[in-house]
Amino acid sequence: MKYILLLMLSLSGLIFTNANAEEAAGQKDDAEIREEVMSVKEAVLELNRDLYELERELLSPATTRAAFHLTLNHGEFFEPLAVELSVDGKLELQHLYTERQVKALRMGAVQPLGDLNLAPGKHDVTVIIRGVDHLGQGRELTLTEIVSKTGKPLITELLIVDREELQSARLELKYW
Repeated sequence: MKYILLLMLSLSGLIFTNANAEEAAGQKDDAEIREEVMSVKEAVLELNRDLYELERELLSPATTRAAFHLTLNHGEFFEPLAVELSVDGKLELQHLYTERQVKALRMGAVQPLGDLNLAPGKHDVTVIIRGVDHLGQGRELTLTEIVSKTGKPLITELLIVDREELQSARLELKYW
């Protein structure tokens, strides 16, 4: 009986040791699989970035690319709340501002409104910026201008400039 008990204990010890060895090997395999999955994820993300850039180049080549940015010069007399940009009568870009974005604009940030595809030639660009003046009253800044698009990328800046003498602001379009 004693021998049988010792034999059973020995066998259970071997089985337990074998189970631990298999579990350790399984954990090692799991770690290798995790590393492989992470490397595949990174490769997929990199491929996705490359495909996005390729798609951008194919869908909006430099000959049709037009970028619009917004800046705020001091911002003492006007605080933007929303912007709408139309090209040739078609609404192309819209944006609503948060307090944080307005604060960043006051500190000198340049906000990209977006990229458009414009064929070479003349285009009627209309920008309406809704906001409040320094007295808290609702106000709109409007700009309508004919923009000539050439074969090169068009990069523009919509600049809200304070006019001290009138205690108001105006909207200007600058080309970069």
